[in-house]
Amino acid sequence: MLVPTLIPPWPLLDGEEKPAVVTEVVASVTRAIAGAPFHIHLAARSVSIFLSLCTWLISAGAGGPLASALRADTFYTLLQRSPGPIASVVRLYRSMTLLAFYDQTPVAAKLLSLRAAQNWRA
Repeated sequence: MLVPTLIPPWPLLDGEEKPAVVTEVVASVTRAIAGAPFHIHLAARSVSIFLSLCTWLISAGAGGPLASALRADTFYTLLQRSPGPIASVVRLYRSMTLLAFYDQTPVAAKLLSLRAAQNWRA
């Protein structure tokens, strides 16, 4: 529940590509956390359970998926500014999610095609 809410809303992905990318990003981050040393794995899993519950409660409000994503992002930003291990775990998950997202083939292909189009126009 935590990782999908950290994936950036990227409109360039097609309808079929986005669910596949989200699934692969979640799997990648989950594998990375599972393979981490025990003390990191334990802290990340413990805090992620709490954060997932909070995110679920925040996202359950009215306003549709975009409003829910905005509320979750505001919540994560607030947590990142707070001292302590929760902020570190949020940064860890956010960083790993972004790295895994931009590492996906469809995302990289869209970025390269945008770059080529911008270079062609210039």
